[in-house]
Amino acid sequence: MGKDFRFDIALSFAGEDRDYVEEVAKILESQGIRVYYDRFNQIEAWGKSLPEHFDEIYRKQAQYCVMFISEHYARKVWPNFEKRSALAREVVEAGYILPVRFDDTEILGLPPSKAYIDLRQYKPDQLAQLIMEKLGKENNLKESQSSQSFRRPKVTKSFDPYKECQAWIDYLILELERRNKDSEISFTHFPRDGKQCLRFVVNGKPVYSVNIQLGSLHRDHGLSFSYAQGEMQITSGYNAFAEFEWDKERECVVLKLNDFSAFSFNNSNQNFTQLEFLEYMWGKICDAAEGQY
Repeated sequence: MGKDFRFDIALSFAGEDRDYVEEVAKILESQGIRVYYDRFNQIEAWGKSLPEHFDEIYRKQAQYCVMFISEHYARKVWPNFEKRSALAREVVEAGYILPVRFDDTEILGLPPSKAYIDLRQYKPDQLAQLIMEKLGKENNLKESQSSQSFRRPKVTKSFDPYKECQAWIDYLILELERRNKDSEISFTHFPRDGKQCLRFVVNGKPVYSVNIQLGSLHRDHGLSFSYAQGEMQITSGYNAFAEFEWDKERECVVLKLNDFSAFSFNNSNQNFTQLEFLEYMWGKICDAAEGQY
């Protein structure tokens, strides 16, 4: 950005969520990030008109606003003042608000299609690392942690299927958003009942619907899928269950899909990399759109 902002990040949150937010704020400050966090700026705010003060901070003085969404955030008075100012900036500068979620509460004025970070999957230090990466700042925290001396287990190449679950969902959403910007298909995603719901719409009508849930048929890691050509029915069951495996030949993590009728694969079981799965999924979405219109 061309403008020199006073703060790199402004944190907007409800008091009930302070413990998590304060830990993030302290980590960011320790890494040289200019962060607006109310307890760091109490003296400056003392005696001022808080609505006007918050408007200056959340509409004008920060490069980004991290909005910590929760049921508390939606109903508290002061977070709503902060939200209004942040949304006013978002109107003229898309991408200013960086939503992070403690739960699935909807926030008036914030589109459900806006990409977010699920804090149920991230600890405060992990979120702080993501924020520093978003700012393009050198992540000294990661370097200092990795340089510490500790015992390293003698194991072969390993991966964490629990982390892969959320990483694959995030990858799909980001790539589908990018592709839909250059097509006539409108893409919306939103959380509902523990699922990530993906909807693809043409001329106001849903042409393809996919729900993704963490956990597979017999394990708490992996993914479960349900789909519909057109609108998703509330009673729709799962069409497929998938688990992550390490592919020794390709030296990467692959998704093993079991009976994936949702995308009409010829074989009941197939292994896909992220890109391969994205291409299959996108092909079926395009087929559904072209077949209906």
